[in-house]
Amino acid sequence: MKRIVSICLLVLVLGACEREHFITDPAYRAMVEEDFQRKRAVFGESGAALFGVFDSVMTLPEREALTFLYAYSPLVDISFSGGEYLLDNVRLAFRAREEMPWGLSVPENIFRHFVLPARGGKEYLDTARAVFFRELKERVAARGNMEQAALEVNHWCHENVIYKPTNARTSSPLATRLRAYGRCGEESVFTLAALRAVGIPARQIYTPRWAHCDDNHAWIEVWIDGEWKYLGACEPEPRLNIAWFTLPVQRAMYVEAEVFGKYGGDEEIVFTNDNALAVNVTSRYTRTKRTVVRVTDSLGRPAGGARVEYKIFNYGEYYPVVTLVADARGETALTLGEGDIMVWASDGGCFGFGRFPVGERDTLVIALDKGAGDAFATEFDLVPPVQRDIEALSTAGERAANDRRLVCEDSLRNAYAATFMTAEAARGRAVELGVDTARFARYVRLARGNYAEIERLFREVGDKERAMQLLDVVAEKDLQDTPAEVWLDHVAGTRDFPDGELFREYVLNPRVQNELITAFRQPVREALSRDSVLVDGERIAPRELAERLLRYIEKVRVADYPAKVTTPPVGVLRAGVTDALSRNIFFVALCRTVGLPARLNPVSGKPECCLEDMWYTVDFAARQAVPKGQFMLHYPGTPVGDPKYFLNFTVGKIENGQVRTIDLGSNAAVDMGAGASYSQIFAAPVLLEAGDYVLSTGNRRGDGAVFAGMTSFRVEADGQTGMELRVRPVEERTEIVGKVRLPLSFVPEGAGSPVKITLPREGYTAIAIVEAEKEPTNHLLRDMGSMKEEFDRLGLPLYFVFQDKDNSHKFHRSDFRPFPSGVCWGYDHDGVLLGQLAEDLQFRDTSTLPLVVLLNGDGEVAFVSRGYRVGLGTQIMNVMSRK
Repeated sequence: MKRIVSICLLVLVLGACEREHFITDPAYRAMVEEDFQRKRAVFGESGAALFGVFDSVMTLPEREALTFLYAYSPLVDISFSGGEYLLDNVRLAFRAREEMPWGLSVPENIFRHFVLPARGGKEYLDTARAVFFRELKERVAARGNMEQAALEVNHWCHENVIYKPTNARTSSPLATRLRAYGRCGEESVFTLAALRAVGIPARQIYTPRWAHCDDNHAWIEVWIDGEWKYLGACEPEPRLNIAWFTLPVQRAMYVEAEVFGKYGGDEEIVFTNDNALAVNVTSRYTRTKRTVVRVTDSLGRPAGGARVEYKIFNYGEYYPVVTLVADARGETALTLGEGDIMVWASDGGCFGFGRFPVGERDTLVIALDKGAGDAFATEFDLVPPVQRDIEALSTAGERAANDRRLVCEDSLRNAYAATFMTAEAARGRAVELGVDTARFARYVRLARGNYAEIERLFREVGDKERAMQLLDVVAEKDLQDTPAEVWLDHVAGTRDFPDGELFREYVLNPRVQNELITAFRQPVREALSRDSVLVDGERIAPRELAERLLRYIEKVRVADYPAKVTTPPVGVLRAGVTDALSRNIFFVALCRTVGLPARLNPVSGKPECCLEDMWYTVDFAARQAVPKGQFMLHYPGTPVGDPKYFLNFTVGKIENGQVRTIDLGSNAAVDMGAGASYSQIFAAPVLLEAGDYVLSTGNRRGDGAVFAGMTSFRVEADGQTGMELRVRPVEERTEIVGKVRLPLSFVPEGAGSPVKITLPREGYTAIAIVEAEKEPTNHLLRDMGSMKEEFDRLGLPLYFVFQDKDNSHKFHRSDFRPFPSGVCWGYDHDGVLLGQLAEDLQFRDTSTLPLVVLLNGDGEVAFVSRGYRVGLGTQIMNVMSRK
C-alpha cells in the first residue's frame, strides 16, 4: 500500500513539474534548446553581452519562453531590440494569458506561436504590447468571448488608424498610430500587435501578389475556439470572415501565413528556415488544386534538389511567390488557385520554365534545358482564377449598426488629428525659432503626430540650416517616427563637412535603404577611433580612408541566417555579425560617417563609394572591379503610349540560373507601384553589369488576364546592346454583360435633390459607386488622378457617386492628385442607384465597393468591376475608348 501511495505521489510531483514548464513536450523543448545554442554560436564573442539577460532572475516558464524567442528571432531583434525588451515581452504575454477571460483556454502551441512573439511582419519592434494592453484590457474583457473581443479590438484599431499608401519601410505599431494611417501591411502589423496584447492569437495573412491586378495585400487571421477566421485590419465589419476582399481573394493564386518558430500545426507547410515557416492557406479563400511540378535535367532524368519558383506576373515582372526544392524524384507539390502561373526551375547554371494552367491540369514537367548565353523568347497568356458571386454575409441591420460605429470612430480619429500643429501655429513657431517659415511648416505638416520632435530639433540644434538640409533630403515617413535626438546626431556628425553636389544625398542623408534611421554617427566614429581607423589630427586621403574602411568591415561576419528586417548600423556594431544586406548598409554608413559619399547602387544594389567624382562598386565577394556595358531599349510607340517600369516591363539579371529583377526606375514614394516611364529611363543607354538578362513585358486586359512576354539578351563588357521593347497588344472583349433600366439618378455635389445621369450618345461612360476612406476606393481614385490627361482628351463624363451623403463628407479632394475634369461628384440618395444597378445586374451582395459600371446610352453594360482591382483606371479607359 505504501509503495502505491509513493508511486502516486511521484506521479503527482512529476506532473506538477511538467506543468511548470512553458514548453511541456520534452522533445520540442530539447529542439528549442539546440536551436538556441546554435543561435548563440552565431554571435560568437559578442553573445556574452547580447545573451546576458539570461543571468537575470526569472521563472522557469519565462526562461523557456525567452529561450524560444531567442532561438527563432531574426538577428536584429537580439542585436538591436535586446534581451531586456524580449523578456518584458514574455512577461506581458504571460500577464495577458492570466488576466484575460480566454487566456488560459488558448492551447500551448497556439499561444507560443501566435501570442508570444512580438514581431508580426517587417516592422521594427516597439513597446506597443504594454501600451495596447493598458488601453484595451477592460474594454475587450467586457465583450465576454474571444470572437466579440477580436471584433472590438478591430474597432479600436479603426479609431486610431486608417488606410493610406506609404513607402516600403514598415513602421512600428506605435509609429503608425502616431500618424493615424498606414498601408495594409502597417495596418495588419498594428492590428496584430493589438490582438496579441490582449492574448488573442493572431497572424498576418499575405498574398505576395494578386493574379488579377498589380498589387499585393495583407490582412489578419484570429484563432477563435479552434478555428482561424479572417478580418480586414483596421476595417471592422459586423462579423468575422467578412472583408472588402472577400470577393477578389477568390482570384488569388496563392495566400500564405508566416509563422514564428518551428510550428507543428496540421496545415500545409510550404517552406521553413532557421527562424520561421510559411503555411499555405489559399484553400481557405478560393477554389484550389493540389499541383505537382516535375523537374528533369536535359536528358530527362529527375533533377532532385532543383530550385522551383512559382511566379505571378505582377508589376511588370514574374514575381516568385513561393520557392520550393525538388525531392529525389525531381518533384515539388503545392496547393494553388485555379488560374495560370509561371514556373521557373533551376539547378546550378541550368534552368527551364513554363506556364502552368492549374485550372486545366495538375502536373507540369519542366526540363532544365537552358544555360548561360542561351537565347530564348516566349509569350504567355496568363489567366487568373474566376470570381464567383456570393450571398450577403451580414444583415442590413448589422451593417447599419456597424456603419454608425464607423462614423463615431472616424470622429475620434479626426479629433486626434486636429491636435496636430496647425499651419498658422507652425509659421509662428518658425518666426520664433528664426527658421524659414515655409520649410518648417512643411516638416510639421508631414510629421503629423511627431511634430513635437521637429520643434524640439530646432530648439536644440545649433546649425539650423544644416538641420533643414537634413530634413529636406529624407522621406515623409522619416519625419513621422524619428525622434529629435537622432536628427541631432546626424547634424552634429556632419558639422565639419562642406556642402556640395553629393553631400546632401550621399553623406548627410542617414537613410541608406529601408532600415530604421538611428543615431549611428557618434558610435560609429567612436568604434573607428578605437580601432585606429580614425586618428585625431591625422589627415587621410579619401582613397586611403576607403581602404581602411574596407579592412575594418572585414571584421563583420556575415551569417547565413534569414533577414526579415535589416539591422541598423548600431545593431551591427553591437553584434559584429549580420546578414549581407545589413553589412552593405553598414559599409555605406561607415563611409558617410567619415564624409565619403556612398550609396547602394540603384540598379545592382551593391555598395558604392565616390572617389574623385567616380563611383566605385564594392563587391565583397570578388573584391575587384565589376565589368559593365550599355543597354538600350527601342520602343515603336504602340500599343501602350509610354510603357511604365514595374507595370509594363522590367529587366532582370540571370545569376546562377535565377532571375533577379533590377531597379531601373521605381517609385520610392510608395511601397509598390508603377515606376518611371520608358522615355524617362531610356532617354540614353543605361549602364548594366556584363552578363545575361531577361526582358519581361506584360499588358493586362480588363478581366485581369495578362498578355506577357519574356526575351533574353546579353550585355557585353564595354559594349552596347540594343533590342526592341515589344509590349503585346490587348484585345478587350466587347460584349454586353447586362442591361440596366433608365433613367438613373444621383444627387450632384452641392445639390439637394436627385437629377438624371446623362449618358453619351456614342461610346460608354463610367458610373462608380464609391466609399470614402476605404482602400479599394482609394486605389481607384489614385488611378483616375494619374490618368487625368488621358480622360480629359476623351472628353466623356464620369460619375463618382458616394454611397450616401454622410460618406461624401469624408472625402477630401486635397488628399489626391487633380482628377479628370469630366468627373461629376455626388452621392446616392437612399441607396436608390446602387439598388437599381444591383437588381438589374443580379448582384446578391451590395456591400462590395467600389462598384464600377460602364454603360452606353441604351443602358447596355459592357464592363462591371466590384471591389479591389488595381489598374482599374486603365481598364475603364480601354472600354471608354471603344466606339
